[in-house]
Amino acid sequence: MSRKTQPTIKSASKLDMLVKHAQKLSGLKKKEDVLDQALRVYLKHLEKRASNGQPSFYELTKHLAGSVQGPSDLARNKKYMEGFGR
Repeated sequence: MSRKTQPTIKSASKLDMLVKHAQKLSGLKKKEDVLDQALRVYLKHLEKRASNGQPSFYELTKHLAGSVQGPSDLARNKKYMEGFGR
């Protein structure tokens, strides 16, 4: 594994800890098998969520768009930012 692709020590030790715990629970011996099964389960979860029409965060909160008062467009006119936040 090249130096650029190595995970940080903190994340590697956390991953190893999670893999060891999953090995105990699942009875799988190889780290690769644990990671393969975990990824398959997670992808199945994502596919199920996408196929059952579960709304996204945006869809759940779009009714809140525009509910906060303030300048309507900060990007186009810098005068809107004069004194803002003071």
